[in-house]
Amino acid sequence: MYLFTFFFLSWVLGFTSALKPSCLPSGKPKVFTVDKFSRINDLTLIDPGRSKFIAKHWENNILHTALEIRKEDEHLLQQIDELYRIVNSNDGNDKSHIYISWSPRCVVHEILFIVIAEINVGNKTFIIKHVIQSPFWESKQIESRHLKYALEDLLNDDDALALDMSEIYKKNKRVELDWVTMGDNG
Repeated sequence: MYLFTFFFLSWVLGFTSALKPSCLPSGKPKVFTVDKFSRINDLTLIDPGRSKFIAKHWENNILHTALEIRKEDEHLLQQIDELYRIVNSNDGNDKSHIYISWSPRCVVHEILFIVIAEINVGNKTFIIKHVIQSPFWESKQIESRHLKYALEDLLNDDDALALDMSEIYKKNKRVELDWVTMGDNG
């Protein structure tokens, strides 16, 4: 009897872990694509409340789908907490932060990253303050460098502002490693 229970549980757990959100219902992996000529079309301006709603969804998926929180999920939870802190520190009248979602093309519409930026008028800079990834995103679906390229393209037509990523590079070494050590503007 115990042997049957063991095999049954192994089969059920193996089956449910195979249904990853990074796959389509058919079991095929999600693949995202960008249009290299208009990457900014993958960026959408969102309000702070929507960014919190999306982050809360991601947080709930991390906390309620696994028996234990993995190390990479701990990192995401810290990033989500930082997003909450930024949103909550700004009252309704403060428009200093800009919230952007990144959703490259796929069979299903999905937000892969949220970016929080700030425009410093005095220094004429567009400062990337915070970048948070979806817990369902994997680099094999699409590399995050394409988000960097989209942000660069966003400011290419605007000679008044320069893109400043020094703050995000100091705060998030993962982003720095992905974006600084990459090759040409693919």
